[in-house]
Amino acid sequence: MDVYVARQPIFDRKTDVYGYELLYRRSLNNFYEGLDDNQATAEIINNAFLVMQLSELTSGTKAFINFSEELLENEIPCLLPKEAIVVEILERVEVTPKVISVCKKLKQQGYILALDDFIFNETYLPLIEIADIIKIEFPVLSYVEQYQLIERYKGKVKFLAEKIETREEYEAALNMGYDYFQGYFFSKPVIIKGRAIEGLSTNLIRIINELNHDEPDYQKITEVIEKDLGISYKLLRVANSIFFGSAHKIYSIKQALIRLGTSEIKKWVYLMMLKEIQTIENKELIRTSLVRGKLMELLAFEIGMKQRHLEFFMTGLFSATDVLLDRSMEEIVKELSLTTEVKEALLGRSNKLREILDKVIQHEMFNWREAEGEELLLNVTRERFMRAYLEALKWVMELDY
Repeated sequence: MDVYVARQPIFDRKTDVYGYELLYRRSLNNFYEGLDDNQATAEIINNAFLVMQLSELTSGTKAFINFSEELLENEIPCLLPKEAIVVEILERVEVTPKVISVCKKLKQQGYILALDDFIFNETYLPLIEIADIIKIEFPVLSYVEQYQLIERYKGKVKFLAEKIETREEYEAALNMGYDYFQGYFFSKPVIIKGRAIEGLSTNLIRIINELNHDEPDYQKITEVIEKDLGISYKLLRVANSIFFGSAHKIYSIKQALIRLGTSEIKKWVYLMMLKEIQTIENKELIRTSLVRGKLMELLAFEIGMKQRHLEFFMTGLFSATDVLLDRSMEEIVKELSLTTEVKEALLGRSNKLREILDKVIQHEMFNWREAEGEELLLNVTRERFMRAYLEALKWVMELDY
């Protein structure tokens, strides 16, 4: 079943993204449809943490998530990582002793608290004393009221201007002393469907960059991986998979790195990169890319270029990333640590890798080149080529694609 989360960026005074407010959506309709506060937040938490990857939704920044009175009293925010979220206390929350107690507990544990759609009321004083951020709907309060609030609490809390829709409003809020800004002037909420993301994993790129050093720092690589639960899980799964069968289970990241070796780690990190951008819509194209990568690697052995098998693999693997990410290949190759030969091939420039990639794509299109006798492509017979192709298909099936 498809799931959806909308996100709207929140900017600081330097117009850098501070975080994203996550908003409930039932479909691709970009507006709130129906559920009560409790259900909407429960759906957001489920979709953002269990279906998608939160770090990708927020690009490693903070996720602003609304919490109702009931969810606060049940201490639901405590289930989520404090370094990743901002607890937004809805304006409809009644300021009860229980709510105040829970908010104090969250504050002590290191959570950031924000008061949503704030309009000053004496009953909110206990929460103002605890809050880190006060969110104000900019068009709702008069400039005088907003200025007085900021002057009164400046230095104690940060102020976030919501619903900024024009440049004039942004400049007025900036001059008034607001710390953060959110609204249609900057960006409408963008709906994220399933596991769709906008780019390549920063942590995976960090790992690849380190692996490409003459002497990779495995301690540094281990530290990057250990801070990313998703990558840790996948790497340990790969290290213990049928591809690297062993009587001894691997339980640590360092052991996994040793078992795989530099070349195989690179290959699997690139595979993870591709997997990160998979959606229901592009799954078949990703599968095709995986087949291309493995087939090209096998052909490298067939034509006596086994020392370059990883380059062959990466050329096939990333051959469709411009389509998958809806970006130019020029932008993509700048982000990836690839050899000059691989980059040239992906950009369509003539070299051995590009020549073989073109032949593989011709094969996909059943555009067989006429050849004398049994030789078909790359001085490889039709039989040997098909054997390699079937082996690549089997490999992809074993990957559970």
